[in-house]
Amino acid sequence: MEVHGPAAPEEAWERYLHPERWTTWAPHLTSVAASTAVLRRGTTGTVTALGIVPAHFEVLSVDPESRSWSWAVRVGPVELVLHHSLSAQAGGRAAPGTAAGITMTGPWPVLTAYRPLMRRALRRLVR
Repeated sequence: MEVHGPAAPEEAWERYLHPERWTTWAPHLTSVAASTAVLRRGTTGTVTALGIVPAHFEVLSVDPESRSWSWAVRVGPVELVLHHSLSAQAGGRAAPGTAAGITMTGPWPVLTAYRPLMRRALRRLVR
């Protein structure tokens, strides 16, 4: 999935890097507790979705140069692995700004339910 918005890539990347900011652009997340203030490989924590679903996470990789990062999120026996990426939109047919991409792996019923929430969050990330 990929969404586009007017935010500069650097601004969107800063929103990703600081877990305490996640609830400002991902409205389905109602709280975030992370082991580090800035994302890095090995950061762990808990995100709470919709005020009732705590999910434990571990950051698997962070690449500031390519503005990409991956994490594994687990609720009980269900695990999703999400890879996020940002790239600059250079104009042309699209206005300057950022393209935010995500690939997700996990059980298809969970991915199907999560996709609309993620699309909304990514749109807010790059607005």
